[in-house]
This record gives sequence, C-alpha cells and structure tokens, in this order.
Amino acid sequence: MTAACAAGLAAASIKAAQAQAPASKPYLLDFRLTTTPNAQRMEAMVKRHGEETIPIVNKYGVSPCGIFVPDVAMNAKETGYDKKYDKVLVALVPHQSFEASEELAAKMRADTQFVEMQAAFVAAQAATAQNPMYTAQEKMLLQCIPDYPTVKAPPLTPNRILRLRMYRSHNYERNRAQIRQFTVEGGVLEIFAECGIHLVFLSQVLYGAFVPGVVFMMSFENEEQMTDAWAKFRVHPGWLKLKADPQYADTATEVINIFLKPCKGSQV
Repeated sequence: MTAACAAGLAAASIKAAQAQAPASKPYLLDFRLTTTPNAQRMEAMVKRHGEETIPIVNKYGVSPCGIFVPDVAMNAKETGYDKKYDKVLVALVPHQSFEASEELAAKMRADTQFVEMQAAFVAAQAATAQNPMYTAQEKMLLQCIPDYPTVKAPPLTPNRILRLRMYRSHNYERNRAQIRQFTVEGGVLEIFAECGIHLVFLSQVLYGAFVPGVVFMMSFENEEQMTDAWAKFRVHPGWLKLKADPQYADTATEVINIFLKPCKGSQV
C-alpha cells in the first residue's frame, strides 16, 4: 500500500468516526513534565518509569502509557526553543475517568511489588537536598476532546519521533475556537490524516500551569517521514483556508514545541 493510499484511508476512517457519536467518554490524561538536575538522575527516572512503573500500571488495565526524553538535536534546530526542556522527562498515563484514576492509585499503594520497587528505588538513589531526584515537576490534568476521545498509540517504529505541541490562549473563548479548529467543524484532524500525521492525543488543559490551553502530540515513523508529512500539511488547501479564517484568529498567544524520543518501555 502506498503512503498516499494509506493516508487517504486514514482520513476517510477519521471522517467516518467523527460522523458518529464518540465510542467512549473522553479520557483524562495524567501528564507530567519532570525537570531532572543531571544525566544520572534522568537515567534513573527513565528506568523507574519505563521498566518498573508502566508494567505495574498495565497490570491494572491502564494503557498505552508513554515516557519520553527530549530530542536535543532536533530541538536545537527550532527557533525560539527553550533549552530548559532539555532536562525534562515527559510522562503520560490515560484514565477513563476521575474514579478510574483514584482506583489505580489505591491499587498501586496496595501492590506489594510496586511498594517494594519504590522502596528499593528510593534507597538506591539516596537523593538529598543538594542532589534531588528532580528540581521541578509540572502536573497537568488533560481531557481529550470528544472527536478524538482516547490516546491512540502509533506504530512503534524504532526511530519514531514524537512532537509535543502546547498552545496557550489568552481567554477561554479563544481556547474554544482553537479546539473547534481541530474538530469536524474545523477539519484539522482530517487534514492531519491526509498528510500522514499520526495524532497520539488531542486535549484541553483542565488543571495546570497552561490554562486555558490545548495540548496534543503527533508521531512520525522517522525524521524523513515527518519532514514529508509536515511539508504536505503546510501547503494543504484545507489548512491554508483555516489559517486565513478570521474565526480562528488570535487563538494561541504562546506555542511550545518539543521534539521527543520514546524511552525503553514506552507504549507510545
């Protein structure tokens, strides 16, 4: 199957799905950006999440979970990129509801294997005030939009690239317009699919420092496929029309773009 044919089928699939009621209530996403003080601490956190925590979370039926580190080389090419994100570990855990997230937390606190792993991790790292495990942690509670209600894991190709985009609006009215732009009414979801862009999730920020905002993640098989897909998107007639539509003007006053690499154990 050619790439163009596959993209066309993906777009048709999204359009058909959007024409119907969502198959499930939009998921809530536990989304965290943890700033580590040095490479050793980053490596320890990656191992803890990817090789220990995610398997336990999966045991209780929660998936797909993601754990990512910045792609320093890719980000260095970005104009306006803040190098503070070079030290950030990104984690993603989806939940069907508030109640489901609370149930998972309770199960993990009662899980002997997890408790023992947690104790061993703390003992082995010997973190101190002078050398903490992390220097900051930003937690966001995200909610997927109804037209794209869940996390959709991409093909887990070894060289895949994840692109995280965070849009902040200056008020909630413009934030709602930003969300509409992606939906059936706007059509960005369909355009993404036509251009070969795999959308992992699309969400609004319920709680966190980035309110009101939209957070979404895209996946690409490799750098070459990403370059090709993004080039198609920039000149797509549908996108050019949306970009010029005044109803979607002034929706994002701040845009953060971070290229990420999946860690061992990541399911995204």
